Amino acid sequence: MKMKCIAIDDEPLALKLLEHYCIQVPFIHLLGTYSDPLDGVSHARSMRPDLIFLDIHMPDVSGINIARGLDHDALIIFTTAHKEYAVEGFDLDVVDYLLKPFSFERFLKACDKAGQRFQSLQPPAPGVIPGGDAITFKYNYQNTRLPLRAILYIEACNNYIKIVTPDKTYMPTMTMKTIRELLPETGFIRVHKSFIVAADKINSFNRERVITGRKQIPVGRSYRKAFMEYMEAR
Repeated sequence: MKMKCIAIDDEPLALKLLEHYCIQVPFIHLLGTYSDPLDGVSHARSMRPDLIFLDIHMPDVSGINIARGLDHDALIIFTTAHKEYAVEGFDLDVVDYLLKPFSFERFLKACDKAGQRFQSLQPPAPGVIPGGDAITFKYNYQNTRLPLRAILYIEACNNYIKIVTPDKTYMPTMTMKTIRELLPETGFIRVHKSFIVAADKINSFNRERVITGRKQIPVGRSYRKAFMEYMEAR
């Protein structure tokens, strides 16, 4: 399935480059490019694209404010010449941050990340992660077998993960992709690019956050719709 996307940037040359790059990516369908940010926002509301390439620094309007004000859960890739906005991009759970000028190879890497997240949100069972009644992993040079019912949540931390239980935190050298393959098809929900939560351990939730145990976990913009649908169906 192709991702429908639009690009919003006040620089016409930047839009031309994005259009040229998008044509070369087979899983992206570019719906339109907009040099007027307000026009772009209007079309985003009517077209509801899956992905938006969004400049941050534009006259009279910030791409960050546009991203915060979107009325649907589009994936966002920021494109900007200003390094200092990277922290805001992380806080918004955007897919990637492209620093101008960027190569096609760097653009393609960002698109691949967006494509992986997009596919993870598609039916059947959106937000639910595939795997058994216990998982086994290497920790402190030992094979550790952990019952699934003990897990509160899992957090990505650079080149390792945290598997958090009420009594103990395990930190095996493992990626989120690897742990996803070990988990069962139901019961564990990806709520953010850095968090997987055990559904039956959620104390309370809304569109913005989940509370499990004493931990407050953010719900990422691109996971929000699938998460809410899954929880409402339980």
